[in-house]
Amino acid sequence: MARDDDEKEISFSRNQLFIGGAAVLLAIVYVLSRGSASLKCFEDQSFDIAAYREAALAATPPNIIECAEAGEGGSQEVCHLPRDERFAALGQKGITLWFTGLSGSGKSTVARALEEELVLKHSKHVQQLDGDNVRTGLNRDLGFSPADRRESVRRVGEMACLFNGGGVITLVTLVSPYRADRDEARKRHEEQGLNFLEVFMNVPLEVVQDRDPKGLYAKVKAGEITGFTGVDAPYEEPLHPDVDLHAEMTLDQSVEMLMEVLESQGVLTGHR
Repeated sequence: MARDDDEKEISFSRNQLFIGGAAVLLAIVYVLSRGSASLKCFEDQSFDIAAYREAALAATPPNIIECAEAGEGGSQEVCHLPRDERFAALGQKGITLWFTGLSGSGKSTVARALEEELVLKHSKHVQQLDGDNVRTGLNRDLGFSPADRRESVRRVGEMACLFNGGGVITLVTLVSPYRADRDEARKRHEEQGLNFLEVFMNVPLEVVQDRDPKGLYAKVKAGEITGFTGVDAPYEEPLHPDVDLHAEMTLDQSVEMLMEVLESQGVLTGHR
């Protein structure tokens, strides 16, 4: 008798599992179908994510208060360790070097060499924000439209401000083709009293096409890629870059020039 009861209980449990599993499966199918409908709805209505993003940013109120000592909408510096004390303790000052130039102009190559010089020979804290690595996380939802490029620059600019304010020598390596977007990144730094230098990799299109380290220009020529910066999409050169690195300069010469600039700005000592 007990055995029969046990078998009935097992059978009942199996039925419960089957029904529960079927319910979960139906729920998943329903959610996915609703998600597809929502996406189709956006497509049908030509949902403009860029316009939505711009409106959301414009409507963001300056009402963040980080600590009781700070006022609403004002500077929040009172909530943080004073920069002079931080920089003096770290033995370096925060700064952002914003490398801009065509793909293949050497932005990442020069930045990596500078990073090695600063970290391995001078024991400095450095963070590189590269156009490729930020697209694996921070900017993984962005494409290459003008609006998405603008948002990419905005996000990386804000991230650079955070590193910079923490006393980190921050190396940004983005094509960042639009002058207004780069100027806005500079403005955000200046508003917070942060050092910002625009570094122009001044390498002509024909030179980077010959280099073609990633094979991208060959794909453009073959028609496999369209809307490529400098070829069939615009690149606006800096009008007055803080540092101008020419194609004729060697890697060592580029790093040497950047080190001289950092030293002249007092970045490597942390004192004014």
